[in-house]
Amino acid sequence: MTYPAKSPDQPVTDAVHSNPQALEERAGATGRMLLKVIDKAVHMQSGAIENYVNWLRNRNPEASPAEIQQKLDKHFKLIASGTGASVGAASAIPGIGLVAGAAAIGVESLVFTDAAAVYTMASAHLRGIDIRNPERRRTLILVVAVGASGTMLVDAAIGDLSHKSGASVTAMLTRYGTPQLKDINNKLLGVALKRVGKKFRGMWIGKIMPFGIGAALGTWANRKIASKVITNTAESLGPLPAAFATPAPKAVEPPHFAELQAPAED
Repeated sequence: MTYPAKSPDQPVTDAVHSNPQALEERAGATGRMLLKVIDKAVHMQSGAIENYVNWLRNRNPEASPAEIQQKLDKHFKLIASGTGASVGAASAIPGIGLVAGAAAIGVESLVFTDAAAVYTMASAHLRGIDIRNPERRRTLILVVAVGASGTMLVDAAIGDLSHKSGASVTAMLTRYGTPQLKDINNKLLGVALKRVGKKFRGMWIGKIMPFGIGAALGTWANRKIASKVITNTAESLGPLPAAFATPAPKAVEPPHFAELQAPAED
């Protein structure tokens, strides 16, 4: 069988050899939103993420890493439920329900995905993974967004190092510099755009249903996505340490969501 030759000027946009600019042009509205959120998320202040985890430890000084992870899970689910219900409630307003619901979905999606990014990086930090490198943060977010296939893609990129060391695939990423991480991220991005775009499009219709039905479906939909993010995080980032290496920090300032979203200086 003969396959047509690819023009050298044509950008490659498959999941294995992706061109970020070409992917953005072809991503559609949902895909472009995801790209912007990922770009924003990787520039969050890593110190603020670390402070979030330290604050939880300060409030629960005897808690194990697994117990702190459960608190991260609970907080993320609460944010997810709140944003989903707000969109459904907006859809129930007589006369402007559809417009209000559609407009709210854009804001709600940003809040939800920002919360998912914070959750992912906090979970990584809890496992001792260095989150200070922006490209590594991008990799962590994309791997969790894609799920098992993302982990396999990274595993293929780094070879059998993780199998020899016994460490998780994402933990092995700390050995890689920015150029190698960028190559991995370009490949992950193509897969993530397809996966996440389908998830949000599938949930969108239920959230704008009128007469209050959308509120219930919006909460259910976001809880379902949040549960999937939590599962992907646990599977992708590897096991938690049995105990903390250092005592719980003292005198930690409570985190502010605005601070977590502030641009990083690193």
